[in-house]
Amino acid sequence: MSALLDSELKEQVLEENRRVHSLENAEYLSRHPEQTNRFQQQVLKSTLDNFANHLGNPHSEILDVGCGTGYLYLPLMKRGFRLTGVDLSPTLLDVLEEKIPENKKETCRLVADDIEAFLNNTTQQFDGVVVSALLHHLFDYEAVVKLLCQRLALGGTLLIFFEPLKQEIKSPLRFKLHRMLGGLDESAYERGMIRRGVPLIQDDYEVADYQRQFGGICPKSLTKLIEGQGLRVLETQTYCARRTGWAAWIANNILGTCNTFNILAQKN
Repeated sequence: MSALLDSELKEQVLEENRRVHSLENAEYLSRHPEQTNRFQQQVLKSTLDNFANHLGNPHSEILDVGCGTGYLYLPLMKRGFRLTGVDLSPTLLDVLEEKIPENKKETCRLVADDIEAFLNNTTQQFDGVVVSALLHHLFDYEAVVKLLCQRLALGGTLLIFFEPLKQEIKSPLRFKLHRMLGGLDESAYERGMIRRGVPLIQDDYEVADYQRQFGGICPKSLTKLIEGQGLRVLETQTYCARRTGWAAWIANNILGTCNTFNILAQKN
């Protein structure tokens, strides 16, 4: 009975993600300025620089899982890597397809598929695997991480990027200030979206952002899981992502709070 309920819930989470991300379409990154503000762009660039340095080969084969409209895919494409992007949403892939220049079509592949199904059905090994803001959408992210590690070639590099951090509250006062800043940041975001005429769909994320109901993902547990698959964790980065750059700066430089993490690992 439990297995049946799990299967039904897993399918519900999958369908909700398919529905929600079709709503976001070309406006995906406009709806998520926490991924594009000045602070986060600096984090993104330094992280991809580090990832590329560990790959070494400028023509490495990279798998971008949950590539969406190209948040990691496009900057990696510009660096000259060969890419396979997989996403559940054909709508988001259509947006990404339009951004790929004709001279890159041969080295940039896109696949519309359930991530777990794709990973189970392919035998290809990749020099690099990247995942951005995906794991918290999954019913069983641990099973997917194990599959990602299997698809990584020996010596290959894994990047898990922009996942919600399961927080340990060490200072109630600091946490309260963290929440207050988050509220101000969210209000500024909502006003900006209304001014631009972009519909708000936050309520639709309740099921799609499945792991958030458990407070996010614990990087320590994830590190243990990754190391159990024969990888060595090179770096874990924690920081505070906010909708606006000013709020992110205050959170990281004054409050010193965190709500997001990245992990970089290499297969031994």
